[in-house]
Amino acid sequence: MSAMTLSATQVCVHEPTLCVPTGPRPERSDEGLGGLLGLLGGREVALPLVEVRVRTEVVGFAARTVVEQRFHNAHTTPIEAVHLFPLSPRAAVVSMSLLCGDLEVHAECRAREEAEQRFAEARSQGHRAGLLTQERPDVHTLRVTALPPGETVRVRFELVELLDHVDGRWQWRFPTVVAPRYTPGAAVGHEGPGVGPDTDAVPDASRLQPPLRLSGGTKLDLEVTLRGAVRDLSSSQHAVRIDLDGGADAGVRIAPSGKATLNGDFVLAFGTGEADRPALRAYTDGTCTLVCVEPPARAVPRALPRDAMFVVDISGSMEGEKMVAARAALKSALHGLSPGDRFRLIAFDDRLETLSRDWSPVDDTHLARADRWIDALAARGGTEMLPAIQAALEGTTPEGRLRTVLFVTDGQATDEARLGAAVANRRGRTRFFTLGIDTAVNESLLGLLARLGGGVCELATPQDDIERTVARLESRFGLPALEDLRVLDADAARPEPLAVFAGRPATALVAGATDRVRVEGLAADGPYAAEAIPMRVSFSLGALWARARIAWLEDRLVLKPHEDEALKPEITRLGVKHQLATRFTAFIAVETTRKIDGTSVEIVQPVEKPMGWAEGFGGAAPVTGSMPVYPSPGGAPGAPLVPAPMMARMMVSAPAPAPAAAAAAPPKGGGGLLGGLFKRSRRETPPPPPSEQADAFYDDDEADGSFAPPSMAFELEEAAPSKARGATEAPDALLARTQRADGSYGGDVARTAAALLALVLLGNGRRRGPRARVVAKAAAWLEQHRDAPLAVAALDALEAADEGREPTPATAWEALAHADVEGHLLAAVRAQRP
Repeated sequence: MSAMTLSATQVCVHEPTLCVPTGPRPERSDEGLGGLLGLLGGREVALPLVEVRVRTEVVGFAARTVVEQRFHNAHTTPIEAVHLFPLSPRAAVVSMSLLCGDLEVHAECRAREEAEQRFAEARSQGHRAGLLTQERPDVHTLRVTALPPGETVRVRFELVELLDHVDGRWQWRFPTVVAPRYTPGAAVGHEGPGVGPDTDAVPDASRLQPPLRLSGGTKLDLEVTLRGAVRDLSSSQHAVRIDLDGGADAGVRIAPSGKATLNGDFVLAFGTGEADRPALRAYTDGTCTLVCVEPPARAVPRALPRDAMFVVDISGSMEGEKMVAARAALKSALHGLSPGDRFRLIAFDDRLETLSRDWSPVDDTHLARADRWIDALAARGGTEMLPAIQAALEGTTPEGRLRTVLFVTDGQATDEARLGAAVANRRGRTRFFTLGIDTAVNESLLGLLARLGGGVCELATPQDDIERTVARLESRFGLPALEDLRVLDADAARPEPLAVFAGRPATALVAGATDRVRVEGLAADGPYAAEAIPMRVSFSLGALWARARIAWLEDRLVLKPHEDEALKPEITRLGVKHQLATRFTAFIAVETTRKIDGTSVEIVQPVEKPMGWAEGFGGAAPVTGSMPVYPSPGGAPGAPLVPAPMMARMMVSAPAPAPAAAAAAPPKGGGGLLGGLFKRSRRETPPPPPSEQADAFYDDDEADGSFAPPSMAFELEEAAPSKARGATEAPDALLARTQRADGSYGGDVARTAAALLALVLLGNGRRRGPRARVVAKAAAWLEQHRDAPLAVAALDALEAADEGREPTPATAWEALAHADVEGHLLAAVRAQRP
C-alpha cells in the first residue's frame, strides 16, 4: 500500500495549487515565518515542515554539522511528509535518528532498494519511519511516514566535510533551498515526488525539483562555532550575530538574523591566526591521512598566449541582479587579457549567440565592441547548456597557445551527467573554469564541470564584489602552479593526479598512516617534490576518505556509464561499510512500539523562491502525474484529507511559449513559479542603464588581504563611458577597468607609473593580490620605457613588493601624484596608508 499524494503545485481538474499565507500563525508570531497554508482545490492545507535547526562546529580544516528538521501534522489524518532539500556536495551524511517525543530511534544505512522496501513495509503496517535518500550529491529526499494527527516528529542527521580553502581563507557553505532547475528532453514518466516529469535526457528529473511556495518560508535556526583564532570574517548574509565563546581563541559563534528562512546559501569565509603554512602538511588519525599541498610562493608564470573563450548564461533564471553581475564578470575577465591573447564570446539560453565566429585580438577597438555586445545581453529562454559547452570546446588548440573556457552561469540545470561527459570528452588540452553566480547556486554541477575540465570552480552571490571575484579567478587562469601531483606509495581516495592553482591548495585523502608523506609533481620550472611528517588529529578521517572515494567513483560513472555494473556495487559497499548516504545507499529508521491507524496522505513540502531571484520569474507550473488530494467537503485547517477522484495523468516537460504581452503580465490564478525557467517569452528586455550596471557591483566591504577600506571611493570627472559622472567605485576597480589593452593608461608613462604604484600600495604584485594581472600588464608596458625615471620609480616599488619588502618612497612619487586621474588616485591611496 502506498501513500496518497499531495504536492503543493499539483494541477487538479480546474485549479492549480498555490502556497500563500492565509489564516493565523498559531505556532509563531514571527512575521513571515511558518504558519503557512497551501490552497488545494480552494481549501487550505497546512504544510508539515516547521523548522530546520543547524549546529556546526569548525575545527581546523573540517566541519561537523548536526541538522534537525521538525515536522508537525496539523490535520486529523496521518500524513507522510516529503522534503526535497540540498546539502553541500562535499558533505557526508554519517548518521540519522528519528525522534518521536522522548523516544529516539537510530537509523541504519542500507542498500537503497533494501531501505526503501523496509520503509514501505513500515508505512503499510502503520509504523512511524524516516527514510533519507540521496538523489544527487547536493539533493536529498527525506520522508517521514505515519505522522499522527496533532503530533511532531524530528529527524536529526549528522554531516562531516572538508572546508574549501580559497586565497588564504577557509569557506563553509550551507545550502538551504533547491533552486528551480531546467530539465531538457521529452517526458517519459513521473516516478518521484517532484514537480517535473522524468525525461529521456534526465531519467530521474521527477526526484530533483520540489514545488515552490509563492510567499513566506520555513524558519532557519543556524549557529556556527569557529574554534581557534579567527580573522577577516565575512558572511553571505549581512544580518548576523557574532558572539565570543570564552574569548577569541576559544571560539566564535555566528548566526544569521532571527528572521532567516530557507531561501539561499549561508556562506562563511574566514582566515585564521596561523603563521605562514609550509608547502606540504599532513594530518592522520592513525587510519587515514589528509595531505594538503600549497601553491609555490613564487611560481614562475608560463608565458603562453591565451585563446580565451567566455560563455555566459542568459536563460530566464538569470534575470535581474544575476544578469547584471554576469555582465560585470564578463567585462572584468575580458579586460584582464593581455596583448597577444585572443578571445571569443558566446551567450546561450535555448539558442546560441556569438560576438564573432573568429577569434578577436585583444586591442582597444575589439574590447570596446565586446563591451557593447555584453551591455545588450538580457535574460530570456531555457538553460540549454549542452550546445554551449560543445561550441566552447570545438576545434583544436594551436601549439604554443593555451586555451581556456570561463563558463558563467547559476548552474540551474539537471542534466549533470550529459554536461560532465561533454566537458571531459571534448576538452582536449583546454582548461575549463566555472563561475557560479546565485544565492542558491548549483555547486554540484559547476564543481563537476570544473573538475572534469581541469580547471577550478568559483562561487559568488550577485551581491558580492564580482570584479574582485573575477580578479582572484584570473590568477588561476592558465596552467596550474603544480600539476601531475601524486602522493607516493599511498591509496588515495581519488587516484588521479592533482593540480594546484594559485590561491587554491590541493588536498588528498589516503588510506593508512605512515611516518612520512612524500609527494611529487611538476612545477612551472621543473620537477617538484616535498615530504612532511603527519600531525596526529583527534577526530576520524575515515568518513571523509570514503566520501572522496565515492565522489571519484561517481565521476567515473558519468564518464563511463557502461561500467555501472562494477561501479554501483562498489559505491554501495563503501556506503554501507562507512555508514554514508550515497546514491545507492540510504538511512532508514523505524519506530515499532506504536501503530498509527489510517492511511498516510503524502504532502510534498514546497520551498521558497531563492533570495534575489527576479520578481517576474513566473508562469504555469508543469503538471505532474501524482494523485491529487482534496480536504474533505467543508474542511478547514485540521480537517481530514481524502483522496480526489482519479484523473488522467498529464505529463509535460515545459509549457508552450507565451506571446510577449501575455508573458509580461502576472500569472492568472496564481500559477506556479517554475514555468518561466523552462520556457520564457522571447521579449528583449533592455539592459539597465550603464551607470546602474557599474554601480551595482562595486563594494569593498569584504576583507581579502588587500588594502582597500570601504571609505576609499572617489567621485571622478573623467570616468570611462560605462560609468556615470559622479558615480563612485574603489580605486583598484577603476584602475582595472580603465587600463588599455596594451597595459598602459592613455599611452602615457606618468599616468601608467602612477597607476602601477597605486596598485602596489594597495597590496598587489605581479603574482599576488586581486589585481595581479593589471599590475603585470602595466609593468610589461613600463619595461619598454625604462629610459623614463618615473617608470623606473614605479618598477622599483613593484620589485620591492614582489620580494616582500616595503616600497621606499622616492622623490618621483611626488611628481606622479600630478599625473591626471591616476595621480589623483595615487595621492588618495598614499593618504590612507598608515
